[in-house]
Amino acid sequence: MELFIALGLPIVLLVGLTLLFMRDGIPIWVQQFNRNSSNLWNFGIVAMGTMTVIIYLARR
Repeated sequence: MELFIALGLPIVLLVGLTLLFMRDGIPIWVQQFNRNSSNLWNFGIVAMGTMTVIIYLARR
């Protein structure tokens, strides 16, 4: 079950979104992500760093 969640679910989502975008075109909300991609990357990097520090402190 864990293998399906780790590998199967992302593949199903990727294929499903690809087929959806090919049929209907790129939605507005995806275009907004593209416009604000630097903010999204910065938020992701800060979030991963914060989670790493919290996990490190929790294990001590």
